[in-house]
Amino acid sequence: MKELWRQRGFRWYWLGMFLSGLGDQFGWMGLTWFVMNKTGSPAAMGGVVLAYMLPAVFAGLVAGVLLDRFDRRKLIMVDNIARGVIFIALVALLQVDHVPLFVIYILIVIAGTLSPLSTAGAQTLLPRLVADKNHLVKANGVMESQWQIIYMFGPALAGVLIGLIGEAYVLLIDAASFFVCALCFSRLPKELTKSANPGVPQNMQAGKFLRSLLVDMQTGYRYLFGNKQMVALVFFTFLFNMSYGPIEVALPLYANQNLEGGSIALGMLWSSLAIGALLGSLFFSTITWKFPLGGTLAGIMVLWGLTTMPLAFFSRLEVAMVAMALAGFSYSPYNIMYRSYLQRQVPDALLGRVMTSIRTVTGTGMPAGAAVSGVLIPFLGVQGLFGAGAVMCVVCGLFAFGMLRDLKNQSLAIEERGN
Repeated sequence: MKELWRQRGFRWYWLGMFLSGLGDQFGWMGLTWFVMNKTGSPAAMGGVVLAYMLPAVFAGLVAGVLLDRFDRRKLIMVDNIARGVIFIALVALLQVDHVPLFVIYILIVIAGTLSPLSTAGAQTLLPRLVADKNHLVKANGVMESQWQIIYMFGPALAGVLIGLIGEAYVLLIDAASFFVCALCFSRLPKELTKSANPGVPQNMQAGKFLRSLLVDMQTGYRYLFGNKQMVALVFFTFLFNMSYGPIEVALPLYANQNLEGGSIALGMLWSSLAIGALLGSLFFSTITWKFPLGGTLAGIMVLWGLTTMPLAFFSRLEVAMVAMALAGFSYSPYNIMYRSYLQRQVPDALLGRVMTSIRTVTGTGMPAGAAVSGVLIPFLGVQGLFGAGAVMCVVCGLFAFGMLRDLKNQSLAIEERGN
């Protein structure tokens, strides 16, 4: 762990991502609170999330091409500066009494369209900032722990600040975090962030650039679907993300109806999951894992199913909190190992396009699971849905043991061909 913190570039990277992530929590809380006060409509609040998330999925393919063609550090800086300006504009609109809601949505769509430059860009930069690739798993573990800390404390802190200073100033804090993040990334070593494809002309005419864009976007998919083991990994990751859908949809109903604890019980359950995930990330970041990669990922899927199974049989808050904490602890290493595998095995010149192509597949897992859960709850009930989801996750994990058992060996062969 000490080796990571001795690297100046990693320290600036960590600080920039921490401040940006914390600012994001402030921004979402402030924005949804504003829309709630202005409209009182849950649909309008859901529209805010949709306006941000959907453009990010589709824009990710373009972002992947740009991240492989141009200086990733500069692209991340441009994104953060632009989104900082957008949130300042949102604050200005807050002062207008009768601002049309569609104007808010337009700005949110623009912000969502820009966001993959940073989300995907940060993942493609991390392997360059870690001098010893044997420390890449630990680096991803540190970043996963950082996110869990932000997720635990960010919303609560934002809620307190909204009550004290109002949503407009909270949004200004978010805007400031974007600018500070851009400053942090400007301090990264330039030799580590330049274009991954030096042979690609960066002054290409606009017409030629647009014509080549569609062809270049297909490169990530061609690389992915040309690798059977990577396709299997992405497929099971999609199913694993899908298994989270029942938790997202049914947990509020479970807390209110089965536990009869209302919002307090729901908050305690989410906090238990976050605390477990943080402890799991910290624990995994401090050890050297020597078990096979494919078997480990499959085992995590099985553990998620087993640890969430008690929700199907018990209606006691203490049991549910322990189950959620254990689920978070067992789940958190998955993202660490999954991202590290992709960062190690995909050639740097293709990393942006491949990562964003994969995201268009795995990123739909949770929304798909949530949609299916909403349909099944009237038939299975809340606890029946938890049970069905847990069983399906265990079954998928058992299948994954067979499908992913050669994942590590296959990845080494890919690395040799890529070089």
